[in-house]
Amino acid sequence: MDTSNSRMGANQLADQIAKLQDSSGCWNVLEPSDRNYPQFNYYVPNYKSTLWTLVLLADSLVDPDDERFKKPLQIISAHFYDKEHGIFSIGKSHFPIPCLNGNMVYLLSYFKSKERDKLESVVRFFEKYQRFDDGDFKTPTRFPYFSNKSCYGSHSCYWGIVKLLKGLVHIPVEERDRSSNELIKKCIDFILLHEVCFSSRTSTDYLHKRIQFLTFPNMYHSDFLEVLWILMKAEVRHIKMERAIELLKSKMNKDGNWSIEKKVGDLIVPFGRWGYDSQAITARAREVLRFYEDVKI
Repeated sequence: MDTSNSRMGANQLADQIAKLQDSSGCWNVLEPSDRNYPQFNYYVPNYKSTLWTLVLLADSLVDPDDERFKKPLQIISAHFYDKEHGIFSIGKSHFPIPCLNGNMVYLLSYFKSKERDKLESVVRFFEKYQRFDDGDFKTPTRFPYFSNKSCYGSHSCYWGIVKLLKGLVHIPVEERDRSSNELIKKCIDFILLHEVCFSSRTSTDYLHKRIQFLTFPNMYHSDFLEVLWILMKAEVRHIKMERAIELLKSKMNKDGNWSIEKKVGDLIVPFGRWGYDSQAITARAREVLRFYEDVKI
């Protein structure tokens, strides 16, 4: 898929999704009577809520200056932001949640938000408190982990660390400070410990069976291609990436394209039915391979 086709697909997607915005500019806002209101408003339903729809738009490379998507981002930024702790939150049950904060840093950076104070506060918090444990942590009941074993169990949530890094690498280099650079390094080291997608204990096993399948868009869970793409954004070149790169090359079709292997359901629009998922995977795969190797595809 060439650049012009990619841009055309993103423009069409943006128009289709914009047609579904409510009067506030958001999507599928919960009613006050909903059991998930207000805590999970804009977060659920998966994956048709405002948060996930904005992630879909950013991952699909829509115009970051598109004014139609500025207001909903401002709304969810205000809704999720916990002023007391200076991070984005959906309550104590998942506090402090790295994937939400990574996604919000990603969206604020991608859509060129001017909320620099929030970005800096999130970075400072996670540089101080984010865990990178590999099976030997006992989750405390006290601040800041509050028995949150989903994100901070004996093995730190890999998905959360990947999403945190995804957000960080989208902060312009000239705007990164010591804390952001230090946090980026910690995330990268943890990912390389797992050779992108493999178990650190049994190197022949995938760290999770779903990570091996090409998927787009990547919501809670990343596939190995998204992890490679994020490492590419961070300009990481390391021997521990080689197996994942070879895996990517092995999945290329005879026509030089890649195909979706695990579809994501419940999106705001029938993304896969239009063939955008395989197109997006192909574009991302080509970008990664061109960065790491002189591969003509």
